Amino acid sequence: MNKLASFCQRIDTCSKSKNSKIVLAIDPLPRTDLLDFARMLINLLEEYICAIKLNFHLILPLSALQLSEINDLAHSYGLQSIADIKLNDIPNTNEIVIECLLKMGFDAVIVNPFIGKEALLSAVNRAHQNNGGIIALVYMSHIGAKEGFGRRVVISDKNKDKINNNTTLMYKVFVEYARACKVDGIVVGATQVDVLKEISRNKQISIYSPGFGTQGGDIQEAAKNGTDYFIIGRSIVSSNDPLNFIKEIRDRLSFF
Repeated sequence: MNKLASFCQRIDTCSKSKNSKIVLAIDPLPRTDLLDFARMLINLLEEYICAIKLNFHLILPLSALQLSEINDLAHSYGLQSIADIKLNDIPNTNEIVIECLLKMGFDAVIVNPFIGKEALLSAVNRAHQNNGGIIALVYMSHIGAKEGFGRRVVISDKNKDKINNNTTLMYKVFVEYARACKVDGIVVGATQVDVLKEISRNKQISIYSPGFGTQGGDIQEAAKNGTDYFIIGRSIVSSNDPLNFIKEIRDRLSFF
């Protein structure tokens, strides 16, 4: 793995070498052998994925040293590692968190653009200074996502003290922020087919989609409508035969 390359370049290189666009979300149910379980999955499935994604299922119970071990193992196979914490705080705190996660070996951090354009830009700058990436959360995959990401919001007029009557949808604001701040990717749930279609018409950033399997997202539909990387977790992690399961998924994606 070329550590001098950007996150986008590194994950693209791995995707091509593995012939896979699958990001393995290691989100197991509570268990006593989390570290060994994560290592087992990576060793078993590394040939069929381009990255791993860890969220609070592992980031909270494991130590920084243990997380570094997982990331080192992923890197030994040329894989990238994404910290999915949906970072959403003031710029100073965000920058400290990003630095800590990158020191643990994570390659990219998922950030919630609700922090605003300036805070998102500071997160991108800090990550890029440390050769990491920022992925912006544009629209989640769960059933209640519309209550926030699909909410209609009023656009303020920066040149006046009052608010005008123009409105837009929250996720559209987030897409605008993502493009303006030059993030390294955006997250759009596979269950949001119409949103995927809309964004991919003028796509400037790679799209990462979760929400397959349990939440009902369709892999082929997502592939046809703009998803670049497919975040798949519980369907694989909970499978009785994760190796054959992921082989079937990669075969299905080979047509796109």
